[in-house]
Amino acid sequence: MTQNMDNKSLLFLFVTTLYFQSSRQNAVDSLISSTVIPTTYVENDNLGATNIEDNSIPNAINNFGFNLLVKMMKERENENIVISPIGVAGLLAMTLLGSVGMTHDEIAETLGFSQDILQNRKNHEQFGGLLQSLNKNDFSKTLYADAIFVDNQVKLRELYRTYLHGVYGGDVLRTDFQETEESKNSINEWVSKHTEGNIDEFLKDSLPPHTKVVLLTALYFSGRWKQPFAPQFTRKMEFKRVTDEVMADMMLNFGEFRYKVSEEHDFHMIALPYNDSETVMYALKPISHKQLTLLDLMEKINNKVIDDTINEMDVKNCVIRFPKMKIKSTTKLEGTLQSIGLQSMFIPGKANFALMVNHTDQLTNKPKEQSDKHVENTNILDNLPNPGIHVDSIIHDVKLTINEFGTEAVAATSGTLTRSAETFYADSPFYIFIRNERTKLVTFSAVIFDPTK
Repeated sequence: MTQNMDNKSLLFLFVTTLYFQSSRQNAVDSLISSTVIPTTYVENDNLGATNIEDNSIPNAINNFGFNLLVKMMKERENENIVISPIGVAGLLAMTLLGSVGMTHDEIAETLGFSQDILQNRKNHEQFGGLLQSLNKNDFSKTLYADAIFVDNQVKLRELYRTYLHGVYGGDVLRTDFQETEESKNSINEWVSKHTEGNIDEFLKDSLPPHTKVVLLTALYFSGRWKQPFAPQFTRKMEFKRVTDEVMADMMLNFGEFRYKVSEEHDFHMIALPYNDSETVMYALKPISHKQLTLLDLMEKINNKVIDDTINEMDVKNCVIRFPKMKIKSTTKLEGTLQSIGLQSMFIPGKANFALMVNHTDQLTNKPKEQSDKHVENTNILDNLPNPGIHVDSIIHDVKLTINEFGTEAVAATSGTLTRSAETFYADSPFYIFIRNERTKLVTFSAVIFDPTK
């Protein structure tokens, strides 16, 4: 960690990469461009063309992220897990954009998108607009970026490249994966640049020389608390792990915070806002960790329950204990994604990314004249030659730092501690997530079983 990170209340770094291997722009593009991917589009520099009142895409992405986290909790029992739901979803959306057939349907269903490729135009454009709008840096800093590295021998469809850049802001970068060290260094340089130098060796080992395409998403967030913790009151205190206890640096905060107890679902939740007025960390945990484990709670609730609880939160006088943390997580996600329904994209011969990579200048079978335009469009897609690439690996790298942030503003909260205050002590396993309140997207989420690791 660099020194300038220490004066931030929270810093998250995330990178996910997905790379394709081979299992063995033309007239076709012009046939499908007007029916599958539009030839014109609006560059999503901001939310100007995005309906932020329509929460269908944020809800779908947040549902996906919550379900992914719970699945990972089952696979990695009692371990810290940190993910970026929108980072993984952004990567899969880029993949969905180039897929057809079963591969498309599985990715669409997992993300909560439509299985109708035409309908997904709107979904891609809304999601892309929301993602790009996150790059608004006032008091906090959120940076989202994506890119595709393509082998020099691969023919990327021009319409895919154009639409990817217009909707998701993704750049296409050429490389020679036969030059394994050089291509690894190029990818690491891109990651370092888009995480402000904080992840400087994302790929430790070179990719296989038969790699054809690498998709990357990077998300960087740093922010300062609206109500900082009081560093003079940080103490070594017991944190109750599942089977034992560990001493952790527990910070103290007190004052007015949004808070809610859910008697129905046996948890309580607190909102810790950042000073940009639109980003909030929410923390929730079982009311009694002895009666309900964190995994049992997470399996009992869902994203809608959490969303409803947020809407019901009231401002209360609160006393908060929260651990200082520096956590790093590197995870390979392909097994988890396969277990939640993404199968064909990993299987040579079944994976089909015909809208991303061009195998030939001709359709395998030219479609016959059809009076029904939808049938004709379906035939066009069905007859696109499979370029013979599949997803080999998905790597997810996250760093998390949480501390008090400074001393200057502490005096403003003094004197607010009362005997009637609610207490939220994160001294046993808990769940946190950061949500951008303007877009409703959950940018990061984590379950913490040991803040010292």
